[in-house]
Amino acid sequence: MAIARKLYFFGFIIMLILQHNNLYAQKTPVNFTGWYQYEGLHAFKEGKPWGLFGEAIIKRNDIILKEMQYFARVGINYNLKSGNRISGGLAYQYNLPYDEVSQPYNWPDYRIWEQYLIRKPVTNGMWIHRFRMEQRWLGRKDDPANDGFDEFKFENTFRYLIRRNFVLNQKYYAIVYDEIHLRFLTAEPEKILDQNRLFAGIGINLDKNKLWRLEMGYMYQPVFKTSVDVEGKSRVNHALRVTVATDIPFAK
Repeated sequence: MAIARKLYFFGFIIMLILQHNNLYAQKTPVNFTGWYQYEGLHAFKEGKPWGLFGEAIIKRNDIILKEMQYFARVGINYNLKSGNRISGGLAYQYNLPYDEVSQPYNWPDYRIWEQYLIRKPVTNGMWIHRFRMEQRWLGRKDDPANDGFDEFKFENTFRYLIRRNFVLNQKYYAIVYDEIHLRFLTAEPEKILDQNRLFAGIGINLDKNKLWRLEMGYMYQPVFKTSVDVEGKSRVNHALRVTVATDIPFAK
């Protein structure tokens, strides 16, 4: 199993290098972005399986100078006795033009999502596998000058994330993860591989019970074809990611 995981990471690194070189050969836009995030997993009552999941992200281009995207996700979470989790809910993203391959107008992205998360504690850390499905409705205009949207394009997205946490001491831990996005069952033929997110960073436990954490690091995000209706829409985003995460329950 350990060998398979190593081969997985090695394969994705090779794929990203090849895709990266291909994207640059096509004079693909390269952006330096900042993702500023809150992620909360709040049990309705301490020790009980049901809870609320909430996530909010402000994404900025040029690290912080230019508007890029605003994202919110909310859902219900159920903790299994095994430590794994089942979740589902709604999400919304508001997109603004931020490079030359962006849509030339602001547009919304409405989502329904479902996920299953596997947690595998190991010596000095943890493996996390997250399987997420998203049904998405993307606002589209034939004429950017129109006030409303001519259609809401439907897409299915499958996202798989594999993450490894490495405990350094009682306060600090290291993080490495990779997440692949696949698009399928769309109304029109499109590329299956949408994007990949490769991240490395550091986590800080902000309290002795580890209920509050700060995670910071670098993410490499090649987007092979953005969710638009024109071929050749690719980009590379280098991202500073800063996340405040908490598991604090609503009630004891």
